[in-house]
Amino acid sequence: MHTFYSEERVGNKLILGEREAKHFKVRRIQKNEVFRVIFQNKLYKCRVFKEEKNQVVCEILEELEAKRPPKNITLYQCITQDLDTIDLIVRQATELGVSKFVPTISERSFKKEEALQKRIEKWKRIVIEAMKQSVRAFPMEIENPIDLKSLEPDAEENILLDNFYEGFRVKEINLSAKSFAVIVGPEGGFSEKEGKMLRDKGFKSVLLEPYTLRTETASVAILSILMNC
Repeated sequence: MHTFYSEERVGNKLILGEREAKHFKVRRIQKNEVFRVIFQNKLYKCRVFKEEKNQVVCEILEELEAKRPPKNITLYQCITQDLDTIDLIVRQATELGVSKFVPTISERSFKKEEALQKRIEKWKRIVIEAMKQSVRAFPMEIENPIDLKSLEPDAEENILLDNFYEGFRVKEINLSAKSFAVIVGPEGGFSEKEGKMLRDKGFKSVLLEPYTLRTETASVAILSILMNC
């Protein structure tokens, strides 16, 4: 069953705007075919009521169960030099149920503020596409970039991924916690000074075994473990 995203409701009708209408036409939905529509943190089963040039009017048939993530995870992802890598991580984090995505600037990060602000709009669009793919009704929040130095532990478990420091193993952290803050470094990882600073603040340095992972692989690995334990 296909899934679409709406930003407008009129009575018992959900409106797919111009961007979604194009997606709808590509999918070649049949006249009486049912499909899902995400609207304001809810999920609906719908069918076509009226198809127009720049929009599609959908009739709501019933409200469906919208699953909530079992854990509240904030991902502090250090911005890589290649911003396309962050595009991928945003998509994956949305599909894995992350609540909040915070682009974080470290010593080895991409730092051009104007380019980052423009990229945020793209990341928000990626979130919507990933919500449709994963049938997620609750959006992942995208925050403005912050400096690594400003981070403070604020969850039940506060994790720093650092494969260059002999820290905790995954099995040694509280996997049954309901809230996690996870910091993942950019290409090349954190500097020794950055790792020490975060550990001194109370972040647990966690080692993923057996090998050193790319930042996009590390993010997916730890998020998958936390969300499913």
